[in-house]
Amino acid sequence: MMFKFVVRKLRWLARIPVLPQLFDAGLMVATMLFDRPRLRAMETFESAVSRKDAIQRRPHRFGGVGFFVGTTEIGHLHGNGLLDLFVGKSFRTDQVRPGRALPHHVFPDSGWISFWLKSPADIAQALELFEIASMYRTTGQLISRAH
Repeated sequence: MMFKFVVRKLRWLARIPVLPQLFDAGLMVATMLFDRPRLRAMETFESAVSRKDAIQRRPHRFGGVGFFVGTTEIGHLHGNGLLDLFVGKSFRTDQVRPGRALPHHVFPDSGWISFWLKSPADIAQALELFEIASMYRTTGQLISRAH
C-alpha cells in the first residue's frame, strides 16, 4: 500500500510545505474514483461530526480534514478514509487490544489511535470513537461505555 510506504519510509516529506496536502488530495481523488462506499462513509462521518456545535473543521497540517475544538485537535480524517483520534494511552490500549481500533499508523505508542472508515457500516463505531476522543480532549476524562 502506497500510503503505508510513504508514511513509514518517506516521513521526512511531510516537512516540505504543501506536499502532505497534495499527497492527501491524491488519496481523496483515488477514493472518489475507485472506492465509492468508502467515500460515502467519509462524507457521512464528516457531516455528522460537523453538526456538533463545538466542532470546527479545518485543513489538517498533514493533509485531510482536522476536527478541532478551539485550538485543540480531536482528530483528523485522511483522504483514504483513515481516521486518527487522540484518546490517551490507557484508552488506546483498551480499544486496540480487542480490535476496535488500531495503534496510530505513525506513532503506535502514543495516545493516538487509527480507525479505517471503509464503508457506511463503519460510521457508528467511528462516531463512538470520535465522541470519546472529543470528551477526552475537552474534559481530560473518558466517558464510560459498556462494549
